[in-house]
Amino acid sequence: MEKLGIPASEAPSVYVLDRNTNIGYACFESDSEIVAQVARVFPIFFILVAALVCMTTMSRMVEEQRTQIGVFKALGYPDSSIMLRYMFYSGSAALIGCVIGYTVGIFLFPGVIWMTYKLMYVPLPMRFIFDPALAAGALAVSLTGSMGVTWLTCRYELSETSASLMRPKAPKAGKRVLLERMPFIWNRLKFLYKVSIRNIFRYKKRLFMMITGISGCTALLLTGFGLKDSIAGFAEMQYEEILVADASIVFNTNEDGTVPDNVAEELESSTSEYLYFRESSWDLLCGDKVKSIDLVVPEDFSRIDSFFRFHKKDGTAVSTPSAGEAIVSNSIQERYGADIGDEIVLRDDSMRELRVKVVGVFENHVYNYVFISPETVREQLGTDAVFNAAYINFEGSGDIHESASPFMKNKQITTTVIYEDLKVRMANMMSSLNYIVLLVIASAAGLAFIVIYNLTNINITERIREIATIKVLGFFPGETSAYVLRENIALTAAGTAIGLGLGILLHRFIMAQIVVDLVSFSVKIRPVSYIYSVILTFVFNFAVDLFMSRKLEKINMAESLKSVD
Repeated sequence: MEKLGIPASEAPSVYVLDRNTNIGYACFESDSEIVAQVARVFPIFFILVAALVCMTTMSRMVEEQRTQIGVFKALGYPDSSIMLRYMFYSGSAALIGCVIGYTVGIFLFPGVIWMTYKLMYVPLPMRFIFDPALAAGALAVSLTGSMGVTWLTCRYELSETSASLMRPKAPKAGKRVLLERMPFIWNRLKFLYKVSIRNIFRYKKRLFMMITGISGCTALLLTGFGLKDSIAGFAEMQYEEILVADASIVFNTNEDGTVPDNVAEELESSTSEYLYFRESSWDLLCGDKVKSIDLVVPEDFSRIDSFFRFHKKDGTAVSTPSAGEAIVSNSIQERYGADIGDEIVLRDDSMRELRVKVVGVFENHVYNYVFISPETVREQLGTDAVFNAAYINFEGSGDIHESASPFMKNKQITTTVIYEDLKVRMANMMSSLNYIVLLVIASAAGLAFIVIYNLTNINITERIREIATIKVLGFFPGETSAYVLRENIALTAAGTAIGLGLGILLHRFIMAQIVVDLVSFSVKIRPVSYIYSVILTFVFNFAVDLFMSRKLEKINMAESLKSVD
């Protein structure tokens, strides 16, 4: 180049960035990981309760057929053949249930979840994939749980002789409960209440399973309502309590960096107040990670409270930054550890860097903001901040779109954002969370119905002679139902109380996993959500009790006159 008369220039700086520095790719990857993490926790209740239901049902079925097992054994059938008969039954039920459940699961749950993620990304079509390893694992768990319990129960029953198997199993002996040691309470209870209390603690397996199932139901309900409380209302909080400006505009500046005259004149004539600021996209360097943030440089922090209010989650005001300082949104502190007193590094697309000290963290729910003063830009970059945007408040309470129309017609203004429109749009998009909440409620209802129905049915079957006897003694249908189903209400109350605590923990865990790049959600559960969770749990219980009360009415009173030989 020197031979051609062109002076040699210095070699340019070259930066190689992989796809992980692409914010869209990084966000989508992190959100996919969120679903995977939540999926590891959400099914725990269902797996646990399914195992308990299977264990109780199969053990009860084997116990009910003790006489038949004794007959088979007396006829010379080997233990392995008898055991295989019942294992085939439980195994076939597990196989059919697994096939149906897997087929429904791979379409229903991913479809609902994907609906929510369309809010943040381009609505691409979702492709459903059959995962052989997942299907094999689900089938293995189902078969192991059902057939394993059947094998253990049969093995226990077959250890007895044929003669003992053909005799009815002796009823479980009653025991004194702790409340009986408190005569000042026990002596004041009615007889039927004493019977119910003794029966609750008489069958430990049923007690444990009922409380586990009901607590899981309540926990799922509270988590579902808590997700809605934490996510659905963030738009109103953002644009009514934090970013309180009516609108903002972004405009093209003059070549010397000044505001165009027609833009300045429009701001003076069409607004009640305005504030210039510089907004640009910078990268926050966090170790080996790169995080894109919106860097905002207001012209005057003393007037910003009319447009953007800085406060902590508890409402405490956050002081504005001076030269060399910055205040950051809470999402940056929580996800990237930029705490008060730390120095953070910001870099733009020209590889210029700003080093500032974090002096405050403010509550914010949409986008990731870092606010610095014009003095910081002047001291570290050697140039004045070029203001390319303005916050706006309009006069009166008229039509905000009509007030903003002059800015939309101005060719120097590239973007006009009306925050009321953003609030409505985000609130409408978040309404799709109703599908997830309904899905959780339906799952909780199914869980409660299976647990309560299964255990109540076993309870009635085990006590059919007792129930028939009290009917002979003159108990009315309502009194008979109360005699048996009163235990369900007590166990539902206990399970609900435990479930509320579990629901709070599960909700906090899931919210900790939901890290959407441009949105920060508040972790909260409204008091009305606790009420809804308790009411729905008891509604599920009463629905099952109403169904089972019909079965009680059909019990033949002659059963109490049958003798057991």
